[in-house]
Amino acid sequence: MYASGALSRQSVPVTHEGHRLMRELLDELTGPGRAEATARLRDARGDGDSPADNPELMDALEEQMRLERRIAELESRLARAEVVSGGVDAQGRAALGARVRLRRVDAAAPQIEYELVSSVEGDPSRGMLSVESPIGGALLGRVAGETVEVDAPGGAIRFEVVAVEDAAVPYAEAA
Repeated sequence: MYASGALSRQSVPVTHEGHRLMRELLDELTGPGRAEATARLRDARGDGDSPADNPELMDALEEQMRLERRIAELESRLARAEVVSGGVDAQGRAALGARVRLRRVDAAAPQIEYELVSSVEGDPSRGMLSVESPIGGALLGRVAGETVEVDAPGGAIRFEVVAVEDAAVPYAEAA
């Protein structure tokens, strides 16, 4: 569906919020993050010890390499990011950026609500569901009133799509 991975040159669709969050994280890593890594390296250098003789220096070097890899990954994602707007098409179908309210058909569970986002933004604990996940992918193109079935480790789960709206617009108030 959507390309992912650090080596891919294809565009990566992201929501406005996802783009903002990636930009903020990159700013944090390139500013205070790099400053902390540099300070740790300086403190770990000691009296000219070689890295092999100084485990603290080895740890600091590895931490700096991880930081630089993360920065490069974020820069690549931002360079390929294509900010999308409007999570609902003209027919009311869910797309990236839609907020979808669901109800389990086969259980007396409360309704749940997710925003459909790209794989770089996905965080189910915050209600951000990647369109590359089984449930997120099943919701793409769906409209309110439809039922979707998702394969799960414990067996198939059926959901009724209660509402689909653009995540940037609040749900309409019930009359």
